Amino acid sequence: MANASTTGFGLRMVMNVGNTPATSGQSEYQMQTAPGVATNKGDPVSIQDAGGAQGFLQDASFTTTDDTGNGGTAWTTANSALLAGVFNGAFFIDPSGKPTFANNIVAGQTTSTDYNTGSNNILCFVNDNPFQEYVVKADAAVTQAAIAAQAANYNTNNYTATANLNGQSITTLDIGSAAATSMFKIVRSANDPENNDLTVAGGNVVVAIAQQSGLYS
Repeated sequence: MANASTTGFGLRMVMNVGNTPATSGQSEYQMQTAPGVATNKGDPVSIQDAGGAQGFLQDASFTTTDDTGNGGTAWTTANSALLAGVFNGAFFIDPSGKPTFANNIVAGQTTSTDYNTGSNNILCFVNDNPFQEYVVKADAAVTQAAIAAQAANYNTNNYTATANLNGQSITTLDIGSAAATSMFKIVRSANDPENNDLTVAGGNVVVAIAQQSGLYS
């Protein structure tokens, strides 16, 4: 039967690997003011490892990331910055001096100095537990044999700066990007009664950052 929806919602935290409770803990990271690409809640993120802004957080779902690496469906352990985790919002001082909490950071977001820190960097919150599992929507059929074999990993789909819903990611898992060098490993079906048909697009699955793809694995 068809699934209730094929619209993505990014990556949502569920249990930890081993079906153990997740604390939903998150860590603070810095993002440069006026980033080149947007970052939405529920997107995979990485740390820039090239160019003049090394060490800053960046979104990993755009075709080309801020450090000019491959992102989205073309992401690869060969030449992309490894994943730190999943983006969960940010805090910054906007250009008028107003403290601002936001689900997402738009491309080119300018900031002013935070007088508590003396910096105009954007403070980002990231779910960076390497054992965290996430629910994500698949963009095509997923065979039970593929899940059972655990032979391939998958990337998230590319999207544009406006591809979000109130700052929430709408990215999906790109089943066509199956490769050992991709981002996420499918752990199992999410067993969502309304989105549990893995023979068609829109099935919800549980994934974890693949060991070789994670910065902290």
